[in-house]
Parts: sequence; structure tokens; C-alpha cells
Amino acid sequence: MGESSKQKKFAALGLVGLLAAIGILTYAMFTGRFTATEPVTVFSSRSGLVMAPDAKVKLRGVDIGLVRAVSEVPGGAQLELDIYPAQLEMLPQNVRVEISATTIFGAKYVHFIDPEDPDPTPLPAGATISADAVTVELNTVFQNLTELLQRIEPEKLNSTLGAISTALQGRGQEIGDLITRSHAYLGDINPSLPDLHNTTAASAEVTELYASEIDNFLNVVRNTTGISGTIVDEEPSLDALLLDIIGLADTANSVVSSSEDDITTALSLLRPTTRLLDRYSPALNCIIEGLDNARPIAEDIFGGMQEGIALNSGFMYGAEPYTYPNDLPKVNASGGPNCFGLPNPTPGAIPNYLVTDTANTPYLPSTRLITDAPRVYQIMFAGIPGVGE
Repeated sequence: MGESSKQKKFAALGLVGLLAAIGILTYAMFTGRFTATEPVTVFSSRSGLVMAPDAKVKLRGVDIGLVRAVSEVPGGAQLELDIYPAQLEMLPQNVRVEISATTIFGAKYVHFIDPEDPDPTPLPAGATISADAVTVELNTVFQNLTELLQRIEPEKLNSTLGAISTALQGRGQEIGDLITRSHAYLGDINPSLPDLHNTTAASAEVTELYASEIDNFLNVVRNTTGISGTIVDEEPSLDALLLDIIGLADTANSVVSSSEDDITTALSLLRPTTRLLDRYSPALNCIIEGLDNARPIAEDIFGGMQEGIALNSGFMYGAEPYTYPNDLPKVNASGGPNCFGLPNPTPGAIPNYLVTDTANTPYLPSTRLITDAPRVYQIMFAGIPGVGE
């Protein structure tokens, strides 16, 4: 009887062990412990409060692996995934990852998302990917709200809410009108937001310009302060100067008033001259600069810094003698203004010559011998009654 009892105990113990082995084997098979997997690491800023090992890994709603471990690392959380080899080949190298939840209270899972332009190269085993986003669960919201309420003193919050309630009591209609008008104003402003954005961007550039010139502005302010101080210190002298200017103005006024007719006549007489100068003003500058360029040559001819004059003289045919009235000048020139190459004429080139009807022609040497030439006073004063008789 004793031997039979021992056999029953061993049989029962063996049955329990067999059932336990079957249970462990079943759990291992259910959790995929005997399925070949490839490691993939996901780095995220956080994993969420309800992310745990053995969480699902999905692609397009289909399970492709499990979360093997979740660990905290500097700057976030690290999730070690076990991906089935057949499904790993379906993941492109630029695949995106999110940590999502089925509901606001549900457990998290790793969600692979196909990119818009998939890379033809599959994701290699052992790759590390950064998660794009982590769904915020309601637990996190409650936790943040609890931390906020712990930092607020109830009596101060009560006083603040009471003051707000008193201020708003009986003003519902006014607040409603204010909200309505604000809505209308914002509706009018919205179409101008692009212009406002451009203006703000331009204002930033102007502000940067002023910022780079702030030292110069401060120097101007300091100099202005110094000038203001000088004006205050020299106030008596400035008053005397203003009095002198007033006296000078009174004197000038009396002089101008008494000479008004003469000044008007002088200005009228100067009008033709100023009109002529105005017409030829474009040529005056080049003539003056041309004379200035020729000045060093003239200085060398007249000795420069030493006394004397340098001449290259010789004999040449004289011009025809002056005869009256053939050689009387004519005021009949036209064609200006023109610089004719001044102030920098081309060396060696023959300058242009303007032919005008003024009896002033280029030099023509005399080719005939003149006897009994007129006297000097006859040349100078010909045409005057009694001269040359």
C-alpha cells in the first residue's frame, strides 16, 4: 500500500511538471520566443507611461515584431525591437517611426509608417531610428495638471478668481459686443497679414542696419550734447551776434531800398551777359581745366621759378596789313558751346577749328611786297575823321 502511494505522488508530481512545461512552452510560442528576429533600436524623446516590453510593433496595422526592452538614456528613451526577418525586408531604409496608442488610456505600441518616397534599400538589421512623435496619454495630462496645482496656493487662486468674477459680473453683454467687434477687426486684418509679414521682415532689416550704426548715432548724440553746452555757455555772445545781425539787416534794408532802381537797372543790364554765360556754361569748365593743364607749359616758357623767358624766335612772313573797313570785326559767330577736345586734347593731333563769319580767319602769311605802308596811327585809328588825310 505504501509503495502504491509513492508511485501516485511521483505520477502527480510528473503530471504537474508536464503541465507547467506545456504552459511555459505555450507562452513562449505565443510570445514568439522560438521565432527568429532581427534587432532594431528606436530612440525617442520619451516612451510614454504605458510602454512596456512585449509591446507590439506594427506596420500598416499588421504585427511585425515585439518590443524586447525599454531603457532610459540621456536625452530620452531607447526601445530595443525584435523584428521578424520577413517583415524587416519590407521596411525601407528611410521608414518613419511613431510611438502611438490605441486609446487615450491604452497601452503604447511602435508604429512604422511608410515614407512618401520609399528608399529601395531595406532597413538593415541593427539599425537605429529616431521616433518622429509620441502620443500624449491622458495620464500625462493629469500628471502635468497635478504638478501645476501643487505649485498654486489655493487662497491666492481663490482671491484671483473672485476678483475676476466680480469684474465680469453683469458685463456679459459688453464682453459679447467686445468679442464680436474683435472678430470683425480680425476679419479685416487677416487679408493684410502677408503685407504685415513683409513689413515686419523689412523692419528687421532696418533694425539690423540701425543696430550696426548705433555707435555713430551715440557719437552724434554726444556731439550734439557738447554743441548744446557750448551754445548755453556762449549765450551772451550769441545774443550780441543776433543783435549785430539785426542791425546789419536794418542797414542793408535801408541801402537796398534807396538803391532799388539802380540795382534793378544793373540786373537788367547783366541779363544778356548772364544769358550768354548760361548758354556757354558747359564749355567754361573744360576751358578752365584746359588752361590749368597748359599752365605748367606756360610756366616753363616764362622761366618757372626763375627770372627770364624762354623763346624760340625766328623770321616769318608778316600778315596782310590792317585795312579799313575790310578788317572790321563781326559779331556773327554761332555754333557753341563746344570743348573741341579740351581739357585733354590728343597730343600731336590737329584740333578742330570752328569756321565763323567774324573776319577772324586762321593765320595767312603775306605773299606780296607792300610799299608805302600806312603808318601805325593810321592802322589804329583808321575811319576816324581827319585820320589818314
